[in-house]
Amino acid sequence: MSVILKRQENVKHPVAEIFEGLSAYLKFLSELGCAGMDSSEKIIETIRDWGVEKPEESRGASGIYNNFIKCRNCSLSKDCKQIVSGAGNQKARIAFVGGVATSEDVQAGKPYSGKAGELLDKIIAAMNLTRDQIYITRAVKCCLPDNQKPKIADVNICRSYLEKELRLVKPDVICAFGEIAAMSLLETSVPLSKLRGRFHDHRGMRVMPTYSPEYLIENLDAKRVVWEDLKQILKLFESDSG
Repeated sequence: MSVILKRQENVKHPVAEIFEGLSAYLKFLSELGCAGMDSSEKIIETIRDWGVEKPEESRGASGIYNNFIKCRNCSLSKDCKQIVSGAGNQKARIAFVGGVATSEDVQAGKPYSGKAGELLDKIIAAMNLTRDQIYITRAVKCCLPDNQKPKIADVNICRSYLEKELRLVKPDVICAFGEIAAMSLLETSVPLSKLRGRFHDHRGMRVMPTYSPEYLIENLDAKRVVWEDLKQILKLFESDSG
């Protein structure tokens, strides 16, 4: 069982935390269209529809998550300029969870951008899918400098946001790209080489750990192995639909 380490320094006064949360909440309502706290028909309708997104909208594109999540709980937050939230279909049957957000993700404002994103697009196309049909996110939402690995405590803290995303999307299958994603979802330190190739359970959702697009860029021979893992997901979908 994983242990979440809490930071004891820089403890905020409870009143400060309340005002910070209230500020984030009001900013969230403003982005949804609320012009003020009145009882006009428009405002009441907006609040009534709070949390109900239109089908064509994605969480990543809306920008709501980046403004609403104001996490200051781990060591990464002090240098984090932008939290990279998930993007894609809110009712996707499959979710791709990568490891740590990259500088390309931060610049583009969405997960899996740059070369790794281009390779992921090819993988998705090979599965006869598009980004509009899937959900993509990261296990660690902040970008680390110089490709550093996050501390286990930081991964544990960031897991709470990942859990919220997955509870909302409720995918049938999660493809965990890389050791960080697998460790976060399965709460284990078992090497990825021993986890991949078979399904695992995560709160009723099936998880297929495999090597990440970032890894494949440096290790081309692993592409065949990843494709074998992904074919198990496709077979699962075929058996469910049949």
